[in-house]
Amino acid sequence: MLRNKKIVNREDNSSVWKILKDYLLQIPNFLTVFLIPITFLSIGPVLIEIGKDFGTTPENINMIFTFFPAGMVAGQLTSTFYNRYFKRINIIIFAYSIMIVINCYLFFAKNLYIFFILSVIQGYLIGINYVQSTENIIACNIRNKDRLFIILLIFFPLGAMVAPLISSTLVNNNISWRYTYLIILLLMAITGILYILISLKDQNKIIPKKDQKVSIKEIFINKKKNIVFVTILLVSAVYTVSEAILTTWTPTYLRLMKDIDINIAAFSITIFMLFTIIGRALLSIVIGRVNAKIIILILSGVVIISILFLISVNTKLLIFISMGLAGFGYSAIFPIIVSLGSAIYEKGKGFVASLILASSNVGKTIAPYMTKKIVTLNLTFSMTVSIIFTGICAIFIFFLLFYDKKIKD
Repeated sequence: MLRNKKIVNREDNSSVWKILKDYLLQIPNFLTVFLIPITFLSIGPVLIEIGKDFGTTPENINMIFTFFPAGMVAGQLTSTFYNRYFKRINIIIFAYSIMIVINCYLFFAKNLYIFFILSVIQGYLIGINYVQSTENIIACNIRNKDRLFIILLIFFPLGAMVAPLISSTLVNNNISWRYTYLIILLLMAITGILYILISLKDQNKIIPKKDQKVSIKEIFINKKKNIVFVTILLVSAVYTVSEAILTTWTPTYLRLMKDIDINIAAFSITIFMLFTIIGRALLSIVIGRVNAKIIILILSGVVIISILFLISVNTKLLIFISMGLAGFGYSAIFPIIVSLGSAIYEKGKGFVASLILASSNVGKTIAPYMTKKIVTLNLTFSMTVSIIFTGICAIFIFFLLFYDKKIKD
C-alpha cells in the first residue's frame, strides 16, 4: 500500500512538473507581448526632448502613436501568410533580427520622416510576431486556453507600466532619450535568444509543423459560426475603443476637468495598469469554471460603474480607487475575446486570431481621433463615451449568449 502511495506521489509530482514546464516554455511568447508597449510607449514621456532633437513640436512627434498601431494592423493581417512558406520560429527570429537593426538605426536617426517610416515598419514586424506568439499559445499542450490567454496578456500592462520609466529615467539622469532604443534592442535580443534555446529543447511545442495552405472559403464555411465570429470582431473593436479612450485621455481629462496635478494624473494610469495585472491574475483562477461570456458581462458592469465614479469624484484617493476598479474591470475582457474567437473554427486558427488582434488595433487607431472630435463638443462627454462603448460591447455579448442557445437548440 505504501508502495502504491509512493507511485501515486511520483505521478502527481511528474504531472505538476509537466504543467509547470509547459507554462515555462511559453516565456518567449509572454515576452513578445511584453515588448509591444515597450517598443512604442517608452518614448511617451520625452516627446518634448525628441521634438527638440528633430526640430519640431511634441504634437508632431505624437503622430507615432497613430503610425505604430497602423503598422501593427498590417502586420497582424499578413502574419499568417508567411506561415505558408516558413516555420513560425524562423518568422519570429527574422522579424526580431530586422527590429534589432531598426532600433540601432533609430539611435542615430536625424531625419524625422525616416524616424516615422521605421516606426511603421517596426509596428508591422511586432504585429507579425504578436500573431505568431498567439499561434504558439493556441498550438501548445496547455488545455485551459482562457487562463493561458489571460496570463499571456498580463504581460502587456506589465510592459505598459515599465515603458514610460525607461526614457524618463534616462532623461532624469541626463542621459539622451536615444538610449531607449538600445535598451529595446537588448530586450529584443534576449527574447530572440530565448526562442532559439527553448525551441531547440522542445521543438514540437514551439515550432509546430509548417502550416498547410487553407483558403478563406474553407475557414468561413459555416454561416452560423461566421455570425458569431463577426460579432466577436465587433466586440474586439468596440471594447478597444473604450479602453484606449480611458488609458490615453484620462490624465488630460483629470488635469483639465478636475485641475489635478500632473503627477497624480499620470500615476492614475499606473494604478489602472497595476489593477489590470491583478485582475488578470485573479481571474485566471476563475476562468474555466464560469461561463466566459458571463464574466465579460460582469466586468463590463464594473467598468461602467468605475467610470461613472471617476467622473463624479474629485479627491486623489477616490480617483485612484475608481481607476483601480476600471483596471480590474477591463483586465480579462480582451483575453477572453481572443480566446473565444480563436476557438470558433477548426481551420485557420492563426488567421482568425490575426483578424481579432487587427480589429483591436483598428479600435486603438480610431480612439485618438474620436476623443479629439468629442472634446471640442463636451469635455465631460469625452469620458462618458467610454461607458457607451462598454455598453455596446455588453449588448453584443448578450446577443452571443442568446445566439449560442439558439444554435444548440
